[in-house]
Amino acid sequence: MPDEIDPIAIDWCARAAKLRRVEEALLMGEMVTEARFGEDMARYANASLADVTKALNEAIRECQISRGETPKRTRYAMSGRMRPY
Repeated sequence: MPDEIDPIAIDWCARAAKLRRVEEALLMGEMVTEARFGEDMARYANASLADVTKALNEAIRECQISRGETPKRTRYAMSGRMRPY
């Protein structure tokens, strides 16, 4: 049944757009939760910026692949040669 939509398939471009909004909200401080216990107050975010950024970069890469583009290399191996200094 090739006409059916795969329920497990992920729209990486839509996910990247949503993660970008989450990242912006975290950076602007909109996703901060406050809790008060008497005079004591605690503030915390529901998601870490590092986790959101990692997921965003993965979604952008997968979106580029799904469009037929070649994603940029993000990691480079260091040379094993000795440096003269």
